[in-house]
Amino acid sequence: METFTDDTVVALASFLAPCDMLSLALTCKRFGDKHGTKTSRSRRLAAREANKSRGSGREVRQRTEPISLMEVAARTVLQTKWTDEEKNALPRREDESWIGIYQEFLKLFRLPLQFDKLAGNNMDYVDGSTDKSKVCSNFQWGVSGSAICTNIMRAGKHYVSFQVSDGDSSANFGIIIGVMRPTTKDITSKKSCHPADNLSRFSLNDYEILHRNNIDCCLLNTHNGNGIIRSRWKRWETPDEECKSFNWEGMEPTHERSYKIGFALDLDEGTLDVYKNDRRLGTMKSGLVGEYCWVASLSRDTEGEISVTIER
Repeated sequence: METFTDDTVVALASFLAPCDMLSLALTCKRFGDKHGTKTSRSRRLAAREANKSRGSGREVRQRTEPISLMEVAARTVLQTKWTDEEKNALPRREDESWIGIYQEFLKLFRLPLQFDKLAGNNMDYVDGSTDKSKVCSNFQWGVSGSAICTNIMRAGKHYVSFQVSDGDSSANFGIIIGVMRPTTKDITSKKSCHPADNLSRFSLNDYEILHRNNIDCCLLNTHNGNGIIRSRWKRWETPDEECKSFNWEGMEPTHERSYKIGFALDLDEGTLDVYKNDRRLGTMKSGLVGEYCWVASLSRDTEGEISVTIER
C-alpha cells in the first residue's frame, strides 16, 4: 500500500459504502488517524495562491482540518452526489464525522424509507417479511403500537407518503401519523406505545432547555382529521402534561379502507403540510423547530388488521 498515494486511496475508497469506509478506517493509522490531510490538487492550489501572494506582500496561512483519509473519501463522495437542497437539509454538526453524514444522506435521500423500530405487542412487519417499509397491527384491546422511521430530519424540506389499508375502517380509532422527536432510548420492548403519550418521554432532552414552547410531536388523526401535538414547555415529571388535539384549516376525516396521506415537512419555515390521495389539504402546523423523524401509530377496537406502507 505504500506505493499508493493519498489521492489514490481516497479515489478507491469513494466507491465504498459508509460502513466499509468505517471498517477500513479502523484497520490502520494511515486510513483512520486524523491529521491535516490534503490531496495533490489542494496542495497545488495552495502553492498557486502562495505564489500569487508573494507579489502582493500578503501572508498566506494554510489551515487544514484534522481529518482521516476515509473522512476525505466520504466528504468527496458527498460533494459529488448531493444537490444544494439536500446539502441544506443535512447541515454538519461541529466536527461530526463525514462518514456519518454520508450514511445519513443515503438514508434520507437515496435509500427507500422504512420503519426501523417497532414498539407495541400488536406491531409487526407485513407477513413477517424483511421489507421494513410495510407494518401492520392486529387487534389487541387497549394496546396501541408505533412504527418509527429513524431517519433524522434536521433542516430543509422532506417528503413522505403513508399508504393505508384497513379491513374495517369504521372500527378503528384512526391511524395516527406524523413527526416526533428522535428517541434516545430503546423503546422496542414496550408493550403499548403511542407517540404523544409514550415516545416523547424518550426524546432528546436538549429541546427542553434550548427551545421552550417547541413541539415534541405533531400528529394527524386520519379518522377524524384533527391534529395532535405535545409541547415540551414543562418537565416530564410534572403530572399535567401538554398533549392537545386541535382543528386546522383544511382538515378532513377519512373513513375509506384504502387511502394515501402525504406530508411535506419544511424545517426552514417550520411547517407541516398535509396531502390526501395527492390532493393538498393545507398546512396542519407551523412553528416546528429542531429535529424530527416520521412515525405511525396503529390501534383499533375490534378484531381485524390494518397496515401502513411508508415511501417517498
